[in-house]
Amino acid sequence: MTDMDLIVNLYDLPADVEADPRPALAEKGIKIKRALAADKSDICDFIRREFSRGWADEAEKALMNFPSALYIAVYEEKVVGFACYDTSALGYYGPLGVDKTMRGKGIAQALTSICLKAMREKGYGYAIINAGPVEYYIKRLNAKIIGDHNCVFENLIVEPVKPDRTGEVIETL
Repeated sequence: MTDMDLIVNLYDLPADVEADPRPALAEKGIKIKRALAADKSDICDFIRREFSRGWADEAEKALMNFPSALYIAVYEEKVVGFACYDTSALGYYGPLGVDKTMRGKGIAQALTSICLKAMREKGYGYAIINAGPVEYYIKRLNAKIIGDHNCVFENLIVEPVKPDRTGEVIETL
């Protein structure tokens, strides 16, 4: 299996990515928070239902890291988005997903920003993104293409059916 990977310099993030996105989302009733193990069932059920079993498995792994490497968006006491890192491989960001009805509100951008800054705080200088919408990450994060090559997922039992990678999971460019 080959896939496109990107690299992001965590010490050279755009200024708007550095800003804390939580206050603006809180005005819309959306909370972004580090996930807790006690919420595992709700989080994984949401991800399985809206995206895929594989992404739920990765989120569960991120949740079990210490501290948790899984962030969630909550609206009206329901999970409406998630992003994680250090799942199938150390230093990798993703997966990321936002409920279709909640897209366009800045949730994906907020989750991405918070996760990348958490990776930097953990000591990473760079993050690898097993790309979805390549152009988005290049434009938004100054990501650079590493290349189309065998990736960390080549050892899966069955090649996964990927959730929509056309930009639907990410908000507008």
